[in-house]
Amino acid sequence: MNLRKLILSLTVALGLAAPALAQTTQTQATVARVTGAATVTLPDGSTTPLTAGMKVAQGSTITTGADGDVYLESHAGYVTSIKHDSIVAVDEISVTTEGGQVKEERTMLDLKSGNLVAKLDPKKKSVNNYQVRTPKGVAAARGTVFTVMFRGEKYSVAVVNGSVSIVPVNNYLGREDTRVLGGGTDSASTLNAGQVLTEGGSGVLQRGDFSVENSAANTESDTRELLAAAVATVTLAAQNGIGGTTAAEAAAVAKAVFDVAPGVAAQAGALIKQSNDRSPPADAARASEVLNAVTSATPAASAGFTSGNTTGTFTTTTTTTRIFGPTTTTTTVTTPQPIDPSTISRSNE
Repeated sequence: MNLRKLILSLTVALGLAAPALAQTTQTQATVARVTGAATVTLPDGSTTPLTAGMKVAQGSTITTGADGDVYLESHAGYVTSIKHDSIVAVDEISVTTEGGQVKEERTMLDLKSGNLVAKLDPKKKSVNNYQVRTPKGVAAARGTVFTVMFRGEKYSVAVVNGSVSIVPVNNYLGREDTRVLGGGTDSASTLNAGQVLTEGGSGVLQRGDFSVENSAANTESDTRELLAAAVATVTLAAQNGIGGTTAAEAAAVAKAVFDVAPGVAAQAGALIKQSNDRSPPADAARASEVLNAVTSATPAASAGFTSGNTTGTFTTTTTTTRIFGPTTTTTTVTTPQPIDPSTISRSNE
């Protein structure tokens, strides 16, 4: 082999051995559904009404009115519902690839005020990096259903399934940071399925279970709103074919909430009816199938859910089952108090 051929062979061999470099590409979210009033302020400062089918780029800010509800798909299988009276800035939507393989799908949202619900495809946990920042902290999740509220300096997070890492500081987390467990005010702690983190009247963050009694009525009201929004979001996403959401997923979320807090059912049903009254699902048979799946999975709460979905009125329940626990610090998980069997009936698994 002559010198020229030898050099060429070495060059090819080294090129094949060189590791592929990771590349991050900015992408855009797609607006899947809009009901009520909603606008988007673009990076250039202009503001326009938000409509289904629009693309939302990094640097945009979405604002919803008193009757607004916006569904975004930032990546396949990622559903974000921005609820009424909310302001959410889209800080980053991107995909990182390496060697032709997707390594990370990143969604970074800044919830300046209001409430949003996220449903993330659990089959994509390995690439999920979905984070919601508020002035009180960051909630980071992979493959879960959770909801975040920030209103009037009050901060709440409720996790329906999966887990969410919480850091009570105003910065985003790296991929490895979201896997940190434990408590403390400067490190990530984990909120698991069926748990709520909220800020009570004292300004202290407290963690509890959906079924734990708490005397703070205003805190309970916030949590009921979070849980109803979570059920309504996944149900509506399934009815409208958003993010690949299925009737089985909607039924599982409803069961996780209603089995512990059946009084939320009427409120969730009312939210669904109000949304469908404004924008009926294109596939009526699919919508009916989803509602049937939810009521079949939650017989203990089906009457309230059906009533709310029929009348569209919010029902105040006098049940003694409250939704979260006595004041604790963020490093202490409260122990659920016994539930009075007379106030709740559960379906057989």
